[in-house]
Amino acid sequence: MEVAHSHDGTNLQRKQLAMLVAVSLGLIPSLGWSAAGPAAGPAAIDPAAGAIEFNNAFTAGSKSVDVSRFERGNPILPGVYRLDLYVNDIRMAVEDIKFVAVEGSDVARPCFTYDTLLHMGVDGSKLDQAVVNPGNACIDIGSVSADARAAADMGALRLDVSLPQASMNRRARGYVNPKMWDEGETAFVASYNFNAYSSNTSYANSRANGAGTALGADGSLVTVQNANTYALDPDGAYRPNANGNYMLSTGGSYVPVNKDSFSARSGNRSSSDINAYLGLNLGLNVGGWRLRSQESVTWDQSTGRTRYNNVNTTASHDIDLWKAQLTLGDSYTQGVIFDSTSFRGLTIYSDDRMLPDSQQGYAPTVRGVANTQARVEVRQNGNLLYETTVAPGPFVINDLYATGYGGDITVIVNEADGSIHTFVVPFAAVPMLLRPGIGRWAVTNGQVRNDSLVNGKPYFVEGTYQRGINNWLTLYGGVQSTYRALYKSYLVGAAVNTQAGAFGVDITNSHTSFAGANQNLSGYSARLSYAKNVPTYGTTFAVAAYRYSNANYLSLQDAVQGQDTLTSYRSSDINVGAPYRNKQRLQVTLSQDFGGSRGSMYLAGSRATYWNDANSATTYQVGYSNSWRDINYSLSGSRTYSSSSIYAGSRYDNQFGISVIIPLGAPGRNRPSLMLSTTHDDYSGNNDRASVSGSFGDRSQYNYNASASYSDQFASQTTTSASLGWQAAYGSLSANYSYANRYQQAGVSASGGVVVHPGGVTLAPSLSPDSPIAIIEAPDAKGAAISSNGQSKIDGRGYAVATGLMPYRMNDVTLDPLGTSMDVELQTTRVQTAPRAGSVIPLKFDTVSGRAVLVHATQENGQMLPFGADVLNADGQSVGTVGQGGQLFVRGAEDGGTLLVRWGDDERTQQCKVSYQLPDRVKGQDALTTVDAQCH
Repeated sequence: MEVAHSHDGTNLQRKQLAMLVAVSLGLIPSLGWSAAGPAAGPAAIDPAAGAIEFNNAFTAGSKSVDVSRFERGNPILPGVYRLDLYVNDIRMAVEDIKFVAVEGSDVARPCFTYDTLLHMGVDGSKLDQAVVNPGNACIDIGSVSADARAAADMGALRLDVSLPQASMNRRARGYVNPKMWDEGETAFVASYNFNAYSSNTSYANSRANGAGTALGADGSLVTVQNANTYALDPDGAYRPNANGNYMLSTGGSYVPVNKDSFSARSGNRSSSDINAYLGLNLGLNVGGWRLRSQESVTWDQSTGRTRYNNVNTTASHDIDLWKAQLTLGDSYTQGVIFDSTSFRGLTIYSDDRMLPDSQQGYAPTVRGVANTQARVEVRQNGNLLYETTVAPGPFVINDLYATGYGGDITVIVNEADGSIHTFVVPFAAVPMLLRPGIGRWAVTNGQVRNDSLVNGKPYFVEGTYQRGINNWLTLYGGVQSTYRALYKSYLVGAAVNTQAGAFGVDITNSHTSFAGANQNLSGYSARLSYAKNVPTYGTTFAVAAYRYSNANYLSLQDAVQGQDTLTSYRSSDINVGAPYRNKQRLQVTLSQDFGGSRGSMYLAGSRATYWNDANSATTYQVGYSNSWRDINYSLSGSRTYSSSSIYAGSRYDNQFGISVIIPLGAPGRNRPSLMLSTTHDDYSGNNDRASVSGSFGDRSQYNYNASASYSDQFASQTTTSASLGWQAAYGSLSANYSYANRYQQAGVSASGGVVVHPGGVTLAPSLSPDSPIAIIEAPDAKGAAISSNGQSKIDGRGYAVATGLMPYRMNDVTLDPLGTSMDVELQTTRVQTAPRAGSVIPLKFDTVSGRAVLVHATQENGQMLPFGADVLNADGQSVGTVGQGGQLFVRGAEDGGTLLVRWGDDERTQQCKVSYQLPDRVKGQDALTTVDAQCH
């Protein structure tokens, strides 16, 4: 039988409820402890000061309220309390803090373990190891420093610890001690994505050498200009693809078509097919290693073939000392300095996620001088980013968080004498910029992984490094080289932060020597990037420009593909460096926020030209978006100019469109919306669409969409479609259907995750094996929801999967008891963890099970029992206190029992017994049982 929530199950701790009630009513203040004993400030109680008188206005003079136990001394009883731990006003964790009795005093003081002190940021080298050492499990806060102080606010379940800076390590904000990074337990994880669809398409045959229609490789209907026009297939060779030929469509692009659907016969044909796809992401965690494999299985009814494909397989492990990751198997190079390359081999790279939040991304170091003890504010675009107090003399702020506001940083120094002085630190960012002292690197050794290569896959090495030198300069460089003399490239660059904006410039030199051909190619490429944010006007501007010295500049992928082509044709006459090599590229983007109700606009443009050919492509895009009341609308337009021998000259393609989203019905979580859109394309015609989408259910677990569209491309056609989805606690299901006069399609899909762990098998609505997850164990708490995790709930075995955790960060995982049985009490509703990447973390939430009863008890004279009176069970154990209205909450009494209520030492006038009997349980009923009883 249990009345009060307890953390360690001891009888003594059951009295916490009385103290919490008193605190919540304002009957007692916060409770403090300093190095010299109970804190002497207004928040503490001095036992030597005599009795404390409480204001009876809180209880309206009721005689049934007994708070005499709180009239002397600190009411915190010895025991273990789960409290929010704050150090110098910064929340650190949720900890089980032990309070121990002090001889000769009623004041219980908190004590700390050595690991807890280190987690709080205490500098272990400055501690007296004779007193403060790992073997001491109960360390007084006064042992850290004479100025240290701990204050408990039991009403808020919070413990504030004040430590002088001299006793602390200098750490960046957001720092999490690597000792707290949890690699979790051995587990198997898997996520799946299944999709199956059935299609039925009708089409017309046409002449073999003329314009007509054909069935595309993807099952769609394609109008073809000429059956004998071909283009490069995806691997760069002039030949039919496996499904037929590539033909020139009336839209001007080359598309793959089924050769059997384009014949000399005429008339109508139809085809039907059923396809299925299953994608699997598999993972095994063991001994700190994370093994991952991505697989896919496809099935086609028309061919009767089932195909299995291993997409990639990797094994990864953290390297804490270097703040890096080691990956073996199939992966990609970082793609920051050189283009990303798929490979099979080994890579070691620095992992920014292991750095504190305030060391990630780019932000400048702020340096200044204070004349007095000053308060320093760091602002950007009027937003306060950081505030601190500094001593007289030079100061340095090097742990600003990377921000999305953009614009220069204003530093305001508020001196103690009332004077204020300010200065500005330029701030603009390009991707290459790093904050001072931060390095980013990667080393890769492996074999190029490209399924289109048929004549061998060369081995290569790649190394890159970036280093933030100071506020305005970051240097970077890299090298790529194949094992043999096929390819080498070198890159050097710099990124500069100035008041005019941020610039990045680098130069790459490549050397290619093709085996079996007398072709030694060499060239340079130059890249310039620029970014500027003008927050005063809401303007963001970015430019990226690329220039190639000649047609002989090749990337690693170009060189590998060229060697494969030369080997295939066994000819040295093919100049693989000539056709369609980039000459220059330019990309410009401009976004403008007009502020308030005036909306925002973007402009974008790009131009590409090529060597040894008249090819060029230029694109302009513009868009505007705004809202009126609850209605959102946007307009967009683009113009593309292409010049190529394929088009026998040049052509223009203009596109524009408008879309409107209108909420329907009253505001609410499941409010549906209507979307209307119309688009025009010079080549594909007009398309009008209307759709209604929304969700329903108490947790928005169901979603739906219905749409109708009209297109005049080739032949006018109206298409209607509908879909319905359900995101359950253990997976997601959806179904869809589309109908048009030339085709019908129906499909179903399912997705979710599975975790096999020491506690068994647990399902999840979604799962990414590359992200950390937590296995929540809450016995008997079926139906409790994970507050921050969508539809996830505790299953019948007491387990659930929590996803969305941030690696190397302190994460709060919380349970919502709504939906659980009344006979189950969650003693813990929030747990913290700092998982490693890809780890599976077990998290235990303590629960207490037993029949819950609310006893309405009165004394023999009809008066209510005194509020705050002690309640003891038949064994004399304290199980709680009397609540308002003489109510007693009891858990664990299946049939009934007897309780002793005591509000004084006089057994005749200040004690009585409550005996009660419970009715039989009603099968399927899950409600709090209420009984009336009299205390004799």
